[in-house]
Amino acid sequence: MAFVRAGLPDHEPFRAWACFEVVAEDASVHEVDLLVLAPAGFFLIEIKSWEGTVSGDVGTWRIDGGGGRGRTVDSPLLLANRKARKLVSLLRQQKATRSLRLPYLAPLVFLSHPDVRCELAGSARQGVWLRDRPAVGAAPARPGIRSVLRGEGRGETGRSDGPRIDRPMAKAIARAVEEAGIRPTERGRKVGDFGLDELLFQGPHYQDWLGHHLNVEQIKQWIRLYPYASANAAGRAELEREAQRELTALEGLDHPGLLAPLHYSSSELGPPTKW
Repeated sequence: MAFVRAGLPDHEPFRAWACFEVVAEDASVHEVDLLVLAPAGFFLIEIKSWEGTVSGDVGTWRIDGGGGRGRTVDSPLLLANRKARKLVSLLRQQKATRSLRLPYLAPLVFLSHPDVRCELAGSARQGVWLRDRPAVGAAPARPGIRSVLRGEGRGETGRSDGPRIDRPMAKAIARAVEEAGIRPTERGRKVGDFGLDELLFQGPHYQDWLGHHLNVEQIKQWIRLYPYASANAAGRAELEREAQRELTALEGLDHPGLLAPLHYSSSELGPPTKW
């Protein structure tokens, strides 16, 4: 965050929001690392501080940290793209921007570790940026995340046919962010005796979270949450029935390829099932 901030001018129409959560129109919860508005475009940035080497394709990445350690993850650019669509849809509903044509919200991934090696290529590399690096000896300068946000990058992250981002547009978007109730990330979010730590998967009507026991940190559980869609009573009832149907269908099944549900409860976020 400090690296990006130090590279951005402190004047209009540059604006940024960091570490906040979005409750979308369908009541799904999404954490955003960084949102930047600049003359060059509107950007939602997923920050990954992985060490080692990042490789893979448009759908799946592999992170190798050396010493034989490695893991495979879904491309965070796909997640950033889903978050961007949810956020811009929410902003369009706000009074401050309802009559405006909003700029395209471009998803980016910033691999922030100074020594990370990025071996992504072709379409898998698009929208992925490292730190800017000055020329050293015979090594040329490397444009990075700062260059993109200042409009000095490859020009692949915005849309040239979009509306101009000037002072009035920046103020309107800032008001829309306030009207949408976007707030700092709530690390204390919990369901029953478990805190929700990390969003693992987004389904059509549910979210899968990694949770920890509030009293015994070492106890981890997979928690499936059916977020309530606003205050609509019929919608809440249907989500509760859907959660109960899944619990009933899986109860009693014993298979090494299935996670058996352990507990069902309700909370203000929606009916969760712990696995």
